[in-house]
Amino acid sequence: MSSSAARIIALAVAALSLALTGCDNDADQRSEANYCTEVGNRLGDLNSPTIGTDTDIDRVLASWRAVARSAPLAIEAEWNTMMSSLETAVTVDPADPASMQLVADTARASEPAANRVITYTQQKCGALIGNMAPTATAAAPAPTTSGG
Repeated sequence: MSSSAARIIALAVAALSLALTGCDNDADQRSEANYCTEVGNRLGDLNSPTIGTDTDIDRVLASWRAVARSAPLAIEAEWNTMMSSLETAVTVDPADPASMQLVADTARASEPAANRVITYTQQKCGALIGNMAPTATAAAPAPTTSGG
């Protein structure tokens, strides 16, 4: 794997661009407590993964998948969206502009889901995923002034 491909994958992970493969609806597994435990146990791979080999990619994907499988129903759809984006990122061909564009488009489309997951996880678990606060996905409405 080329170093540019590894960097793209690492950036995709850091940007929370992710794809869920299989989902277990067991209530205990999807409890808030279990989710927070999974997040805490895998925070290194969620925030600053070390990726240099295909084995590292597999480990990081396994961490993301484990957290996604434990996501409470309140954010299950958002995790599915994020995981789909990550799965797209791992298929990127850095030499193919269309492949690069697909990854960029998928990451952009997953931003609202990522923001929801970041906020939920910070509020419920006290953990920040992605080492960043959620970003605005739409412009704030212009302030209104009353005419006098």
